[in-house]
Amino acid sequence: HAAAQEDENYFWTPAVDVAEIKEAFILKAALPGVKKEDVDTEIKEDMLTISGKTPDCKCGQDLSCISQELPKGNFYRAFKINARVKTNAVKASFKDGILEINIPKADEEKTNKVHIE
Repeated sequence: HAAAQEDENYFWTPAVDVAEIKEAFILKAALPGVKKEDVDTEIKEDMLTISGKTPDCKCGQDLSCISQELPKGNFYRAFKINARVKTNAVKASFKDGILEINIPKADEEKTNKVHIE
């Protein structure tokens, strides 16, 4: 596993909880050891992506690592959103290694009956 983590092309998948309330979707991603400036989030049409990179391994001359289980390297998750959302009102916060994204739902489309003359 450690050999794979040294590979630049190695990607790990963060654990994400997804919840839905009446007015929004809420995603919480576990990103241990990641700084908020190393996380990119993007929402485009019906797709939300979370990506970034964890810090490099600190093992070396002065530190001999016995075991490494925390994920290292690049990470990526993508979610298809099966509802209309307000992409310009999405909010994200980052605290204690948890990225929380609040995606407000768009108002329901109004349908009107059309009278045929």
